[in-house]
Amino acid sequence: MLVINKAIVDLVIANWGNTNFVWRPLIILVLLRFGVSLLRAVLNQTNLYVGQIFNDRLMLHTKYVLLEKSAQLDLAHFESSEFYDTLSRAQDSGSNYPVRVIQTFTNLFGQGINLISLLGILLQFNAAIVPLLVVTALPAFWTSVVYSGRRFWMTRMETESGRVSNYIQRVLTNPEFAKEVRLFNLGKHLLGQWSGIRTDFNRKSAAIAAEYARMRGLSGILVNSGFYLAYGWTLIKTIAGQITVGDFTMYTGAFSQAQQLLPSILENLAKIYESNLYVSQYFEFLNLKPRVTDAPRPQPFPQPIKQGLSIKDVTFTYPGATQPTLRNLNLQIEPGESIALVGLNGAGKTTLLKLLTRLYDVDSGMITIDGIPLQEIKLSELHANIGVLNQDFARYQLSAKDNIGFGNLKERENQFRIERAAVDSGADLVVKTLNKGYQTRLGKMFKGGVDLSGGQWQKIGMARAFMTDAPILILDEPTAALDAIAEYELFEKFRALTAGKMTFFVSHRFSTVQLADRIVVLENSNIIEVGSHQELISQNGLYAEMFRLQASSYDL
Repeated sequence: MLVINKAIVDLVIANWGNTNFVWRPLIILVLLRFGVSLLRAVLNQTNLYVGQIFNDRLMLHTKYVLLEKSAQLDLAHFESSEFYDTLSRAQDSGSNYPVRVIQTFTNLFGQGINLISLLGILLQFNAAIVPLLVVTALPAFWTSVVYSGRRFWMTRMETESGRVSNYIQRVLTNPEFAKEVRLFNLGKHLLGQWSGIRTDFNRKSAAIAAEYARMRGLSGILVNSGFYLAYGWTLIKTIAGQITVGDFTMYTGAFSQAQQLLPSILENLAKIYESNLYVSQYFEFLNLKPRVTDAPRPQPFPQPIKQGLSIKDVTFTYPGATQPTLRNLNLQIEPGESIALVGLNGAGKTTLLKLLTRLYDVDSGMITIDGIPLQEIKLSELHANIGVLNQDFARYQLSAKDNIGFGNLKERENQFRIERAAVDSGADLVVKTLNKGYQTRLGKMFKGGVDLSGGQWQKIGMARAFMTDAPILILDEPTAALDAIAEYELFEKFRALTAGKMTFFVSHRFSTVQLADRIVVLENSNIIEVGSHQELISQNGLYAEMFRLQASSYDL
């Protein structure tokens, strides 16, 4: 464009006032300029299209990889505040910054071609122009690098406070908290906390932005000084007749564009530096490694279980804790035996169940099934052969079919199997009240969703546990949200449903506990009593005391 403009200007000036002017060369130049303009427009639109497609695909990929890594990590990671800082930074960095890096590299490619072309033109005028360009552009580049780093570290240091503000925002907008926020008049208080955190962040960001603007202003003065120095130089050459007016427009245009391009290129390099700092946080998360992993040569889960499950001298301490939650546990469970775990809150009942499912690995000792240590059984097979209903079971804001079918993904499309599990748990009565039956979306998060009571959700969760044919069944407080009648009806079926299965369940209701073949009582990280209901009552220990205290509340 610059070369064509020079030729047009020179041709017009050379033929100024010429009545016999031949229009053909000028028309060709104008048409050529028009063609270059069209080409530029086509390339710009192509770049926008290709960039959008590529960005969408890259965004999909980075989010998929992050979610895949999240699904692979251990439960221990999700119980660490440092992990949530790392996750938060990765989510923020991984969603935009990899795309920004690619976009910046794409811009640099185009800018590099332009700059090389412009330098080629300027070198024809005077080689001293190039050092002048570099000297005037470097301060802006250095300023961008320094303040990019300052912005990054400020943002990184504010990770936890940012998570707190996001949590408060969730509390103010989530139906889970809506009732208490209103009943306890928490709205203004929480909004004040949220506003304080965000205002403090904005204040720190504004301070950096103000310093950056001042430095950019000073470097801008240097850039403008350089341009007008070159402009005056070119003007003197033109007046002296050493270059044509067309040359003047071409060289000043080339210098002006180069002076814009070079700082832009250097600033893009600074952006790549800044984006790389953020992208490093994404890879910091991807570099996390699960601790509970498959053995190099994992063994299959024993089918059927013949010898039973053995707990030998097992000790376990939660990461970051100073005292073991379980200490030197020993227990032998026979195939098909039903075990109830009893104890005060914090005694380690749920922790033991987590160890049985290998959500954690033991610190010392060993848990074996038919003599095979859990660590040597393929993790996916172990989980496929243990049916679980946790006390804090998930309430998926999806269809009733999904909420039940997730208990056995292979049978998720087996409507007969889903309905049978619902009947076994009593969830069929819940589903009958829903307008779209098993296709009804549960929860109020999405349009058309139907919320359930705690007891109704509990039945849906029980149905999920009953979807599996697993030989081991774990129920952690399975009837906590059920009323007395629903609990009685469920346990009328319980023995038949768990026949032939090794069953572990935790319950504070001794009417439920009595159904177990054996009751294991935990206290202070140890197993202190083991036996049937009658045996433990006769021992007159902790179990007997807890039973009598609960029974006394029913005396009239």
